[in-house]
Amino acid sequence: MRRGRVKGSLGSHERPYSALRFRLVLALFGALVLLTGTVLAVLLTDSAPLAVILGAGFVGACFNVYWVSQRLHYEQSG
Repeated sequence: MRRGRVKGSLGSHERPYSALRFRLVLALFGALVLLTGTVLAVLLTDSAPLAVILGAGFVGACFNVYWVSQRLHYEQSG
């Protein structure tokens, strides 16, 4: 285990970027897929439970996008 603080700016050899940008892209893609599924469930089917489940998944995916973007912002600022 390394002792002390890692020095250097974010993105340098001593302190590389994390995978949060890729995770943000995946979260956005997931939210887009769930939004599309919710819209199609409302327009093409008469299944209210399906629309509610997909809508709840979309809300959860939006929360995930927010959480990942906040972590990314926190990591970049300090």
